[in-house]
This record gives sequence, C-alpha cells and structure tokens, in this order.
Amino acid sequence: MPYSVLYWEGKGRTGTERVSVTSNAQGRTNDVQFYDAAKPVTALGALFDGPDSDVRLLRLFNHYRHDWMNDIQILMGYVQLKKYDNLLPLMEKIKEKVRQESYVFKLGIPSLVVHLLAFQAEVKELRLELALEEEIHMQELVQPLEAADAVMAMLACFREEAGDSKDEENVLELRLARTKDRLKLTARYEGKYAAQRLQRKERLLNEIHENLETYYSEHTAVWTLWWSYRH
Repeated sequence: MPYSVLYWEGKGRTGTERVSVTSNAQGRTNDVQFYDAAKPVTALGALFDGPDSDVRLLRLFNHYRHDWMNDIQILMGYVQLKKYDNLLPLMEKIKEKVRQESYVFKLGIPSLVVHLLAFQAEVKELRLELALEEEIHMQELVQPLEAADAVMAMLACFREEAGDSKDEENVLELRLARTKDRLKLTARYEGKYAAQRLQRKERLLNEIHENLETYYSEHTAVWTLWWSYRH
C-alpha cells in the first residue's frame, strides 16, 4: 500500500494579508494576519476551492452549529433542573472551547486553520484535541508554510492508523507552545496502531524535518517537531 501522506504545495509564497475575523459573542472583530501573498484570502475563503466546496462549507457550519446547540441545551437543562452547581464547570468548559477556537484562527496560515476546523468536523475515526497554551502566530516562523504542511502531514499519518482500529476510540492531541525562539509541536496519539507502518511514515516525514523526535509505547505514539522563529 503506497504511503503518500506527505503532500507539499505552494512553495515560495511570501508576504502577509491582514483580514478581520469575528471571534467573540459580542460580534466585535479582531485583525488576524494570514500568511499568503498570492491573493487576499481568509481562513473560510480557503474552503471555496473545488467542486464540493459548498457542501463542505455547509457541513462545517452545521457541525459547529450542532456543537453549540448541544452546549446550550445542556446549559438550559441544568437551569430547568436547578442543578446550579453544574453550571460553573460547564461554563468553564465553554470558555476554554472559545479560547481554543480563537487561538486556532490566529495561527495565521489559512490552509492550516481550515484543515484543523474541518478535521474536527469531518473525521469520525479520530478525535482531535487542540491544546494551544497561548496565541501562536505561525507567520513569524522562518518557514511558516513548511510548518503548516508538516502539521497536516502528521494528521494524515495518524488518521490512517485510526482508520484501521475502529473498534476503540482514538485520540490525537496537538499541543503547540512557544519556547524562547522556537515553536514546539507535540502530537500525542492514544489508540491502536501498527508500529512498523507508523515508523515508516515517521521516516518519510523525517526526510524533510530532520528534527522529528518520537516515542512509542503499546497504545501511545508521540511525535515532536521544532521550528525556529525569525529574529
């Protein structure tokens, strides 16, 4: 079976485009800087490529609408049942979800922003959990597009492994954190996987990103990558 998960495109693009993205309940807008000099583009605008773009966009909107309606229904249920002690933990959960979604939009690479949002909405065999500890602006990296491509390649690798183990829940946590002058990505996969097959994918990715660090145990695989920021 061929392994073509490492797909690289759009080399050589430089520059930035600043657009406004609504990111809070009051409807106020924040300027988000996206890395792409080819044409002005927003994160959602990247969905409008290809014949199935309208269907995909509607599916994405429907996922997040359903997700928010579920939170509202739980909230209303607690109020109606007068389970007020449950309200604060739920509100903290909603607050954290809003914070993570805001951080995702501010990553600054349209293709990656859309890919992460769509992955959560469309992929059923693998639950993606995003853990961003602060605002990360990937356009400030030395090679921002290469970093975005590597993240999407990682998702493709672990998604294929999860697709072969549908009898149990598979979880992938992506954690991004800045440490001084470098950005650290940690992808922690919990679930069933074929070690030799995943290690072959690791070697493919390592041919392009030589600083890939890995760890394997029976039901856990951890991949770590580092990128440098521009000085």
